Formats: sequence, C-alpha cells, structure tokens
Amino acid sequence: MESLALLVSILLLTAFLSGPIAIGLTKFKSSSFPLTLIRRVIHGFFVAISLWVGMMFFINPDAAFGVHLIGLYGLIMGYIAFRREYMPHVRIITPLLTRFGFMKNSNNKSINSGLGQGESTSRHGPILKWRQTGRSGGKDGNGPEGQD
Repeated sequence: MESLALLVSILLLTAFLSGPIAIGLTKFKSSSFPLTLIRRVIHGFFVAISLWVGMMFFINPDAAFGVHLIGLYGLIMGYIAFRREYMPHVRIITPLLTRFGFMKNSNNKSINSGLGQGESTSRHGPILKWRQTGRSGGKDGNGPEGQD
C-alpha cells in the first residue's frame, strides 16, 4: 500500500512540476547549437511527461473532480511550454477573445478608449491635441490650466 501511495505522489508531483520546468527552460536561449539541442531534448521530455500525465488524469472517468483539475493543469502547462518553444508567433486565444469582444484590438487605437477625450497611451504624445469642443485639454501648456 505504501508503494501505491508513493507512485501516486510521484505522478502528482510530475503533473505539478513538469509543465513549469518546461516553461522555465524556454527562458534560456543559446547561440550554441549543441546547447540548444540539449535544452530542446530536455524541454521535449518535460513537455511530453506533462501532457501524458495530464491526459492520464484528465481522461480517467473514475477519478475525482480534483484529479481532473490537476490533469487539466498539466495539459495547459504542457501546451503553454510547447507553444512558447516551437510556435512563439502563433496566437489562438487572443484573436478569439478579440473577435468575441472580450478584448479590444490593439490595432484600433480609439481616442475614447477609457482615457480622457483626446488623451492616449501613445509613446509619441497625444493623438489629438485639442478636444472636439475646440478647447484645450489643459495639459498642453496653453492657458492657466496648462501651466504645470
């Protein structure tokens, strides 16, 4: 019975740690081909283990709800690690959230997007200096409000 408990604890520890270890391995970039090859082999091992153990816990119909959540966690961490290493420019979730209206598209900079009218978060200053009413926004140095 103790060996079964040890096996389960090793599997749970593997499900919890293999994905974050693989994500951490994506941070280290090297210009040396042998080091990159060794890192990718180790990374692939941890991703495969995370996906395998996560799938094993997630698909098991006799497992408790908490075990399903641990399996889902392992699957998500394995996916994130795989995508960060081998497909860094592929975006799946952000375009879907933008299409369904949960996120604003970063390409469409709106003047009225939560900031004051005429203000923006642009690196090169405000998009519009004057408000639509024809008056100064107060932060341009003109008039008594603009003297900071």
